[in-house]
Amino acid sequence: MARPKWTLMLVPHDNERVRSVQMSSSGIRVVLSSVLLLTILMGTFAIGFFVKAEAGLRAERIERENELLAAEVEVMRGQVDILAESVESLSRKDGKFRTIAGLPPLDADVQRVGIGGPGTPTLENTEVYKLDPEVGEEVFAASYDLSTLLRRTKLLHSSMDQALQLLESNTARLAATPSIAPADGPLSSLFSKNRRHPVLRITRPHEGIDIAALIGEEILAPAKGRVISVGNEPGGYGKTVQIDHGYGYVTRFAHASRILVEEGDIVKRGDVIAEVGATGLVSGPHLHYEVEVNGKPVDPLNFIIADAIPD
Repeated sequence: MARPKWTLMLVPHDNERVRSVQMSSSGIRVVLSSVLLLTILMGTFAIGFFVKAEAGLRAERIERENELLAAEVEVMRGQVDILAESVESLSRKDGKFRTIAGLPPLDADVQRVGIGGPGTPTLENTEVYKLDPEVGEEVFAASYDLSTLLRRTKLLHSSMDQALQLLESNTARLAATPSIAPADGPLSSLFSKNRRHPVLRITRPHEGIDIAALIGEEILAPAKGRVISVGNEPGGYGKTVQIDHGYGYVTRFAHASRILVEEGDIVKRGDVIAEVGATGLVSGPHLHYEVEVNGKPVDPLNFIIADAIPD
């Protein structure tokens, strides 16, 4: 049986002759299949092109966002460093408040405010790390440091509240606690258990601090108390004043040029008790200042609060 055939006629608009093409059914199917396949291939290539172009744009956008994020992280790191300095300053001040209040210093391990255990965020679980490990590490580190500082701030806030509440409940002790610098000037020598003497050239304890100042500069009482001795004291101290503040606190002020109080006088914080000099065994004018607690010499810097205001 003869296969059916199809005739395709091409009729021009002008006077040219009509053209006709005969094709079998199988030929028609081949042509249609070819056209369909070509259409699918072209569509696939077009889709692939646009997908690739979209992926490229997305990659550029992500890279730009990462650059902006990295810049923000850098700014954040700078702010975290500033905050860390403030927290360290707050920590030192907290230590002084606790000392004045008679509280022990915060344990070093407690001040680390560590965290851990189930539920603690990890670097690998952060979305930013999955997108860009390098930026992710920076973001995680900055976030971790900020979180640590916030926990330390809360700890110090609680600690200072404890100290201040104790001080407020014991105003008499506070008034008797040495808390201001007795003279205005830079430190020329620190408290030390083993210091080389500038005049004798031998090593021995330095149970106080030296404050460099001109002769005649005022020496202030650091707290309320009773003058228990005045005059020249042996051991190279020169003209010296000693004050008993009660609660186990005794202060000594040496190398004065002039003493303005007498034994038995009651003084309060900020009163002028003497003037800076160079008496005794010294290499130049300065004030030698000591603090004793229950008969033991301690570092006076543990008690001096930089922004304390005399009564």
